[in-house]
Amino acid sequence: MLKKLFSMFSKNKEKNSLQGCKDESAEEVSAVSGQKVDTVPEKVDDEVFTVDFVSIRESGETIKKAEVIFPANNQYIIINGEKIYFDAYYVRDEGMSSDNLYHRIATPDFKFWILPKDYKRFMSIANYRHDMLIKNRKKRDEFIKADINTSFEYDPIDKDIYKCFISNKTGMCDAIGTWEQFSKVEEQIAKICEKNNGKYFKTQAKAAKFAIIFDYARRTYSNVTSLREKGYKVTTFEAALEFFGLSYMWNIKNIKKMENEHKKFMKERYGN
Repeated sequence: MLKKLFSMFSKNKEKNSLQGCKDESAEEVSAVSGQKVDTVPEKVDDEVFTVDFVSIRESGETIKKAEVIFPANNQYIIINGEKIYFDAYYVRDEGMSSDNLYHRIATPDFKFWILPKDYKRFMSIANYRHDMLIKNRKKRDEFIKADINTSFEYDPIDKDIYKCFISNKTGMCDAIGTWEQFSKVEEQIAKICEKNNGKYFKTQAKAAKFAIIFDYARRTYSNVTSLREKGYKVTTFEAALEFFGLSYMWNIKNIKKMENEHKKFMKERYGN
């Protein structure tokens, strides 16, 4: 039951955070949650609490007698064995409970009823997570700002395109197209490559020569550089379709429009 509850909670957060075709908060979580927490001592143990009541703010559900674990080396929390990202954007003491037995501690996703004996230790851990979240977000923002402001050029398309794969198969939405439509495009690319003594690879492969970036949000200096460091030439989905004579199979104008709108959004958010 608890696993299902957390699954619904995560899906609702993802759904509510969508902006256009992209999920900005998901990218943010991905950027910070997997990082090792900085400045920890050489040996740090997980912090474990028994919390009489934990309420999930999204659903209003309350978990009783919960085992709450803060792992030492990441930004997650484990509640009764279920692991979920711990958003510590704020950690707020909302005062004592009506029966004066618990400190009520609120975060964006949860409210914890903490016994006085655990209060100091719990707040120390939660505030530390907050400090790390802000620090990691600052690092992320600095990286993104540099990434979106570093210019680059794609590789000229030549015969090596007949040994290719499409990278970054994400970011699909109605404004761009459908996965069914995408599959049909892949089929045609595979046929063209085969006719030219090449091969279309469904996934990244050592034998491939060209990486074709699909997701308009991944057309960045860092991603292009990463693909080149792996030995691939790099171009965009639209450029490849034009070369293959398959532009009629996709709304090229729309995907370019979405890319330009995304770049504008990122510039406005992170600055020039």
